[in-house]
Parts: sequence; C-alpha cells; structure tokens
Amino acid sequence: MSLIESQRAFLIYELGLLSLKASLSTRAGGAPIYDASCKEHQRGEVKDSFREVLVAVQSNYANGNVSEDDHIKFINATAELLSTKHSGTLHRKRFRFGVCQKLVNIHLKYLWVAGFVPEPPHCPIDGIVRDLAKLNYDWTTSDSHEEYASAVSQLRELAAPRTLAVWELEEFRRRAQ
Repeated sequence: MSLIESQRAFLIYELGLLSLKASLSTRAGGAPIYDASCKEHQRGEVKDSFREVLVAVQSNYANGNVSEDDHIKFINATAELLSTKHSGTLHRKRFRFGVCQKLVNIHLKYLWVAGFVPEPPHCPIDGIVRDLAKLNYDWTTSDSHEEYASAVSQLRELAAPRTLAVWELEEFRRRAQ
C-alpha cells in the first residue's frame, strides 16, 4: 500500500470512528442502542456490522449517482438488515431508522467534506439540525422512514435554494458555539 493509500485509509477509518460516536450516542434514556441485558463484551459482532455499514456507505456513494429515493431505501434496508441480524443485542430488537439515517448521513458528510465522495443527497438530521429548523423529528426514537421523509421535505423548504448538504454545512454550529 502506498503512503497516499495508507493516509486515505487512516482518515477514512478515523472518520468512521467519529461517525459511530456521533450516531450511537443517542443520549436518550428511553431509546438506547443496545438492549439492557447486552454487556459491553457482547457488542463486538454488532460493532463489526456497524463498520461494514460504513464501508458500504463509502462504496455505494463513491460515484455520486445515488438518487434521493435510493438513499432512503439504502437507509431503510440497512436498518432492517441490522435489526434482523442483531435483534438479540439491540434495544427492542431494532436498529431504528432515525439512528441509521444519522449513521449514514454523518458518515457521508465527513467523507464529502474530506473529498472522498461527491455531495450527499441529504444532511444528517440530529438534535442540532432539528432545533435549528424547528422540526418535530426525534432521530433518537424515530423508526419511520415516513417521518424522516417529512423532515427532509421541511428542511428542503428551509434550505432553498441551497442543497440540504450545503445548507447544513453552512448553518451547522455546535451548541457550545
């Protein structure tokens, strides 16, 4: 592996860690990621699956030819796959759609900003974006692609004429800022 390939692989791995931390830290007491009976040492297989999702995101979006409809289908299929594969480990046997959209969208944002993928179709919808846009969408508890699509539609109206990804990048500020 060349030095440039090693640098790229390192950055993508580290961006993946940031993506996982941002999307799996739901801070919602009633909506954790893992089932209460699942101990830390039992989470390795699920964490490996989350990493596989990040690889799939990079691979599927590298050429930039992903429609909005395909993007939502990808998020939904990923949530369903993880829910089926890890039902015994996940809270209420589900990897919720809202958490999945955050994982996919935040990873796409990081990869896009770093120049590894073209502009993504959506932005991550989290508490900061929800509050900024005054949305009635709780990504930590939502398990509905319809609720997500409604939030995207409302965001699109607010963001116009900018794309969602550009709007969020330009408007995003951490709460401490």
